Amino acid sequence: MSELYLHAMFGLGGGLGAVLRHWLALRITHDLPLSTLLVNVLGSLLLGLSIGFLGGPVDMGEEEKRLVFGFCGGFTTFSSFAYQSLELKRDRTLALAAWNILLSLALCWLALWLGLIAMR
Repeated sequence: MSELYLHAMFGLGGGLGAVLRHWLALRITHDLPLSTLLVNVLGSLLLGLSIGFLGGPVDMGEEEKRLVFGFCGGFTTFSSFAYQSLELKRDRTLALAAWNILLSLALCWLALWLGLIAMR
């Protein structure tokens, strides 16, 4: 496989993930950044499920790795999470921003772990 092909697979995965994230963000509206929390948790779960299903990062082929990590990278959005947390601190309270940060990190870690466990 050529490097160009592998980069294209990563770009394809990332593009599909970004489109799905944008579609969900347009449909999930709330005072709190729930769409970002949802895509980050779902993306973490999907990453765990995909890695577990495909035999782990060592056994995954390069094409599979590029698609999975590209999609999950395009789908999840740490930069939006960070910005929205900063907005919560600025516009509301530090406690609400801290709650968003803790909830996001805990749920994403848990979702990734559950995805890996589910595929064992």
